Amino acid sequence: MVELGLIGCGGMGRTHAQYMADVPGVRLRACADISDSAAQKARDEFGAEYATTDWTKLLSDDAIQGVIVATHHHLHRPMVVAAAEAGKPVLVEKPLALTEDDLVAMERAVAQAGIPCIVGYQARFSPFIDKLKEVVPRPLVTMGQLIDPHWGEGHWANDPIEGGGNVLSQGCHLFDLMYWLNESEPVVVYAEGGNFTHPNTPITDSVCVTLRYANGSVGSAVVGDFGTPALLGKAAYQVFDGKRTATLWGYYFSPEIRLWGADTSGFTMDDLPEPVRNVPGAHGYTQELEAFAEWITTGEQPRRAATVRDGVRATRIALAAIRAIETREPQSLPQIG
Repeated sequence: MVELGLIGCGGMGRTHAQYMADVPGVRLRACADISDSAAQKARDEFGAEYATTDWTKLLSDDAIQGVIVATHHHLHRPMVVAAAEAGKPVLVEKPLALTEDDLVAMERAVAQAGIPCIVGYQARFSPFIDKLKEVVPRPLVTMGQLIDPHWGEGHWANDPIEGGGNVLSQGCHLFDLMYWLNESEPVVVYAEGGNFTHPNTPITDSVCVTLRYANGSVGSAVVGDFGTPALLGKAAYQVFDGKRTATLWGYYFSPEIRLWGADTSGFTMDDLPEPVRNVPGAHGYTQELEAFAEWITTGEQPRRAATVRDGVRATRIALAAIRAIETREPQSLPQIG
């Protein structure tokens, strides 16, 4: 049995705790949150042994074999670095961080400690993403969107320090998944956009990005909180290789793929095997937790897991897009070895 500790008992923390119950061989041992009531509520609801407002207590608990960090983004660095120094494997929610300094510090700490570290890009484990990669394994062109209705001015994820705004906070999902669909390093970022819907908050909230990858393929990404896509839904992806096309839409609600040039014309929830014919399985949440437990117990990195380097890449793309808008110049990306 792999015993895990949860740091951050808000929305994503509760999501992980809820789905943990569906993962054999994994158990939630402890819950930590700055709010005592939130920690105790999670303990009682998900069957943990104890709750605390002191997250460092989880790092000194020898029975805890790994921790999940699901806090506001600006807290990721101190918590991941502390977990690494304590030798605790960590699953940290996206984005890995919001600044280059934090990215460097976290990658260094994880590398020096040699701990398993997964960044919460659970879509990599989705069978719908598997289908896109199966039908178009080497795309020439990749298109993606992640578009929300307007985020409230007072929402913590819009705070420049705590959340970074939509492009950093959520766009990283899109940038990581587009990399995963290509499995080639992005080398240049072109972007236009700016602050379209939050005039009183100093963030970049909307971007249209063009990416060039090392293998010569290209990608187009749109991120923001400027409306509700009536046809494709919040998240949609398309991959083209000149002979075949795979289009995924409605990913966060009722995902469906339409195919052109393939042996079949489509792929829906009904095509999933029974164990993952549900929301957490379709989106990859339970598989991500399984991969974390597998890495802890076997020491072997699961191929689909997003590592700390993947987390660094996704945030660097977002930061480069913001710089490209500010400077009106394309941005070269440092290559990850």
